[in-house]
Amino acid sequence: MFVVNSRLKSLIKELLSHKEPVTSEYLAKVIGVTSRTIRNDVKTLNLELKKIGVQIEANRGVGYFIDPTLGQSVTELIQEVFMLQEEEQGHAPVLPEERVLYILKSIIMVDGFIATEQLANELFVSKSTVDNDLKQVEKLLEKYDLTLYKKQNYGIKLIGNEMNIRFCLSESLANMRNEQVQLENEITSDINVELIKIITKEHIDELPFRMADLPLNNLVMHIAIAIQRIKRGKNIEVGTIELAQIENQVEYTVAKRMVDSLEDKFAIKIPNGEVAYIAIHLLGAKHFEDKNLQEADFVELIGESHHQLVVEILSEINRVYRIDLREDRELIYGLGLHLRSAMNRLKYRMNLRNPLLKEIKNNYPFSFELGILAAEIIQNNSHLLVNEDEMGYIAIHLEAAVERMKTKKRREVRRVAIVCASGLGTAKLLAASIESKFPGINIVGTYPSYSIKNIKKEAADLILSTIPVNEESPIPILHINTMLTEKDVDKVKEHISNKYLNEDKNKSLIKLQNLFSDDLFFTEIDKKSPSEIIKSLTSILNIKGYVDDSFQSSVLEREEISPTSIGNLVAIPHPLKPNTLGSCIAIGILKKPVKWGEHSVQLVLLLALNEKDKEEFSHLFNHIWQLVQNKKLVDELCSKENFSDFINQFYSLK
Repeated sequence: MFVVNSRLKSLIKELLSHKEPVTSEYLAKVIGVTSRTIRNDVKTLNLELKKIGVQIEANRGVGYFIDPTLGQSVTELIQEVFMLQEEEQGHAPVLPEERVLYILKSIIMVDGFIATEQLANELFVSKSTVDNDLKQVEKLLEKYDLTLYKKQNYGIKLIGNEMNIRFCLSESLANMRNEQVQLENEITSDINVELIKIITKEHIDELPFRMADLPLNNLVMHIAIAIQRIKRGKNIEVGTIELAQIENQVEYTVAKRMVDSLEDKFAIKIPNGEVAYIAIHLLGAKHFEDKNLQEADFVELIGESHHQLVVEILSEINRVYRIDLREDRELIYGLGLHLRSAMNRLKYRMNLRNPLLKEIKNNYPFSFELGILAAEIIQNNSHLLVNEDEMGYIAIHLEAAVERMKTKKRREVRRVAIVCASGLGTAKLLAASIESKFPGINIVGTYPSYSIKNIKKEAADLILSTIPVNEESPIPILHINTMLTEKDVDKVKEHISNKYLNEDKNKSLIKLQNLFSDDLFFTEIDKKSPSEIIKSLTSILNIKGYVDDSFQSSVLEREEISPTSIGNLVAIPHPLKPNTLGSCIAIGILKKPVKWGEHSVQLVLLLALNEKDKEEFSHLFNHIWQLVQNKKLVDELCSKENFSDFINQFYSLK
């Protein structure tokens, strides 16, 4: 019988994401197996795909591909076939991270000891493999002050307080995306979850805010877990939660009423400790507010401490990246409201899974960096550990504010001066073309090149010049053609939308080119872990005088917060803040791909910017990010052995 595992599914996903053939060597690097395994897997998949009239084709010397001309309907059919089979068969843990979560769930769900031999049999792996996986399990448990007690001839047993066990179970449930339905059914097989949802919705209407769908569903599942654990005699211990801090909150009153209803409907006695447990979930709920933004009352609504925390975050963003969001009242209110609930989640180490985290990191990489900076401020102020899910939620607020600033700045570019060396008639024609393409723009005058210094900053927001201008000017200058082209139109559009970040694409491209150098190009790096690679590259930068002694620790600290691997065999490590002596990018090509967070990595671009270049960090970072999303480009870059070949290839698709 054909069995779908994660490796086969990953292989199908990779092939469907490529419009061009991709080599077995590239697929092997991404998935973390040998080329021979890829070839065997392709044969296995083709036996199954043949049933729907599709094949993975091979072009000798070029690679494997699924004919892209078959259309979206065939792609969806392939996805549906593999998803349906997975649902029918269940998901057998294959990858190390899947085994770790399976073991974690098994340890939590059993009342006493569980033998490692039993886990090995269930996972179809050796006992030594389970022993290695248990090291990762112990690291996860540490976050919740939970430990494993090991007893010879008995096995392993989980030790810790009940509330932390439940939060750990909830997080493992959220992370086991493929097993989520199966695990929920296992936990709540004899619990009426729909009834819990009805009771929960009825009582949260008494709260002075609306709860978003995700935390509502989280709360329902937490209550279902609680009821199941209570039935097994696993109660929240009195004293686990500091009651004095929450008993006077409206959320505690609502939780008490909710418990009364649950006791009545489920015919069980729910201890007082459980009331506090439900109350902190309500305190940690992500709120939707319908109020209009009134400056007089929103500070009171979000709380003075949360308001001050937002102010400090925005001040630090302005100081580090010179992006001033401090006057955005909508951001202050929205982020403050978010932090009001997030701080409670962080205090009790509650997990609110962010279903958009991957998309946020991929689509808004710089805003996620801002979220990391915000997390550092929160941690310094509260000594609470901020997880990636919360960073992602914060990044959404900041990305929205950045977009609002773009719109605002776009409206500010109203007055444009034309500088032309070809005569008045040509200048007037160019002015008419500009006004036609940009109806909202006002042409304040046409000038010869020699009088460019006479254009006052108060008179124009932008100068469009048909000749290159090298001298400094207080007004931004764009070089365009006398006969306006589509590229010129795009250039003006880009400047108008990105003026606030100093984002001129050509300028940044030149800047990017200047950051690379032959003496910072390294191949055949034979290191086994991200930290070893980072230490090796940062040490070289330190020796060459680009960075000081603190740079390495800052890069490692940033890596610890969230891995800088971005998929497609690429990682872009960098410090928490621009703090180097000289700006540069070190290029490292690994001998073999290494596991870096959730991805395999073979190409490392170590980014180092100093104080004077920090305004350009966002554009440079996003620019690099976009370039290395091209799978074919990265595959070819990883094979380059000298600097000139690498750079020529790097800019071949700019």
